[in-house]
Amino acid sequence: MKRSLLIGALALSAGMCSGSFGQVTGKVMLTGKVPEMAEIAGIKNAPDCAKEHKDPVYEETVVAGDKGELANVVVSVKAPEGKDLGTTPTTPAVIDQKGCVYSPHVIAVAVGQPVTVKNSDTTLHNVHSLAIDNPAFNFGQPTVGQKKLEPFKTEENFKIKCDVHPWMACWVRVVNNPYFAVTSAADKGIGTYSIDTKGLPDGEYTFVAWHEKYGTQEQKGKVTGGKAEVNFTFDADKKAAASPAKELKVASIAACCEAKAVASK
Repeated sequence: MKRSLLIGALALSAGMCSGSFGQVTGKVMLTGKVPEMAEIAGIKNAPDCAKEHKDPVYEETVVAGDKGELANVVVSVKAPEGKDLGTTPTTPAVIDQKGCVYSPHVIAVAVGQPVTVKNSDTTLHNVHSLAIDNPAFNFGQPTVGQKKLEPFKTEENFKIKCDVHPWMACWVRVVNNPYFAVTSAADKGIGTYSIDTKGLPDGEYTFVAWHEKYGTQEQKGKVTGGKAEVNFTFDADKKAAASPAKELKVASIAACCEAKAVASK
């Protein structure tokens, strides 16, 4: 399995409740031919970036285990129409930049949740979002430090990139309730997730799994005593029919650059 060791220890998205009532747990699998991720050659050519890595760093569009366990999938509970679920998390979700790599590669946050962007490097980064439904942002972080973002106002999937280091990219999925998790990229437990269900009434819900390449799946599941097991399987050999990509031209704040933003709900 080729991937950056920098990401390996990150299992779940920030911002979930620390207390435990019950869990929705499961695993996400990938069948078919798992694509090989290319090494990020640009890191080797940037001394300030390369010094942070002992091993080669690979693209993270698809991170899968030896048996097809799929990391970086956001699994969430879909709120019934016209109903609100849970309360907005107050713990900030954190996006870091370390070794000229965004960490984590995929982050899930709730509408209204605080979000912080950190720069753990001593080199300049540029944090450029390609959001469409939420206000876009584009700012530089020239030194070690952090910046608080305005909380996101609506559900959306969008990409964040760095104009200084073009290989740097991460994805943000904004959901409308606190019941979500991201499947683990750690060697132990890769592809697994656990959603804390504190405050979630028992009942039947629609569960949604989203991946940046393979799109969106939904399935029903019943929560009993705060617990449920919901598993998903994506097919690497099929296109994402459930969430067709739409290509949009986005004007850069810094210049008239052309970018591709993929939004799937």
